[in-house]
Amino acid sequence: MARFNLIRFGALLLTIFIVSGCSWFGISEEEEQLRTGSSKQVVIPDGLDEPQFVDIMPIPDIVDYRGIGDSGIDVGLPDALSTRYGVEQIVIRRLGDDMQWVFVDTPTSIIWPQVVLYFEENNVPVASLDPRNGVLETEWVNATGSSAEDIFESIKQGAAWNNQLSSSQHKFRVRVEPGVRTGSTELHIDQKQMATGAPFRVTTIDWDSGSDNRELESEALKALAYYLGDRTAEGPSVSLLAAGLQESKATLEPRPEGMVLRYKLNFDRAWATVGAALDNARVDVQDLDRTAANYYVHYTRQHDPDPGFFSRLFSFGDDDEVQDLNPGHRFTVHLQPAGDEVHVTVASDASSQNATDARTLLLSERLLKLIKEYST
Repeated sequence: MARFNLIRFGALLLTIFIVSGCSWFGISEEEEQLRTGSSKQVVIPDGLDEPQFVDIMPIPDIVDYRGIGDSGIDVGLPDALSTRYGVEQIVIRRLGDDMQWVFVDTPTSIIWPQVVLYFEENNVPVASLDPRNGVLETEWVNATGSSAEDIFESIKQGAAWNNQLSSSQHKFRVRVEPGVRTGSTELHIDQKQMATGAPFRVTTIDWDSGSDNRELESEALKALAYYLGDRTAEGPSVSLLAAGLQESKATLEPRPEGMVLRYKLNFDRAWATVGAALDNARVDVQDLDRTAANYYVHYTRQHDPDPGFFSRLFSFGDDDEVQDLNPGHRFTVHLQPAGDEVHVTVASDASSQNATDARTLLLSERLLKLIKEYST
């Protein structure tokens, strides 16, 4: 019996030794993989069919703009995936006199079927649907009334549908787009009108010129916003066809010169978005220069608003170092138009003695992330 137990003990030791592998010699499996790199592709012998290999999970090139590639660092917990500090779920946004939209803090795949149902329930026939691009167009509908409120009410009631004496005809286009905030949606409505019986080619519509009646556009947006508020409370339905409309209008991209925040917006809206984000995040804006496209701000990590319970409990290992920065440290938030986009960068004040050290670069990166989180 003793000999049998000894054999079992020896077999157990041998198994442990085999499973442990290189770690017995001071070389962990992870270290070995990092040292040797990726494995070579399988070579198909001559004479056999060679399928096309596709790397499903390619490893991107590392952009080491901080210059820390050869140094050892302690990696703390990652930033929160989402902050959403008190953002309204549904709200109508306006920018000047020419731009207004509905902001919904809900993904497009949930909002799209609600928008389609809204027009069906309000007696407005739908002419075309394009869920993959998030575009809905209505038929031309008759309307009566003089004010925008009366006109839209007559459209919803369908009272003027068969009325040949109606004063006007109207057509709407709704664009359901991913919002600036990740997981949010923007709803834009364009409106066209013409007198009933007017000689006009209804198949030729210039949607890019904006709405013919801004007040009627506002009425349609307001009615749609109220409807979505009621429907969202009842529980979501999801459109798989609209699920592809998920790319946010704001993305962070690492580059050799540093982190860049890319907005798929025109400059006027990007400028207003950055200003509102800094204000909502309670970052001290000391000055601004729209001509130079710069916000001059004062920011330190300890001024981050309400970091949350887990962020306070499990703080980053370098927070103490970051908080040791000069209390008067300033950053320049710069906006640069780039084609159909606007790129936002953060640079430290050149007069600061810490303007180029690693801690300041980390702080400027956090400021850029904070702007993105508060962008709506």
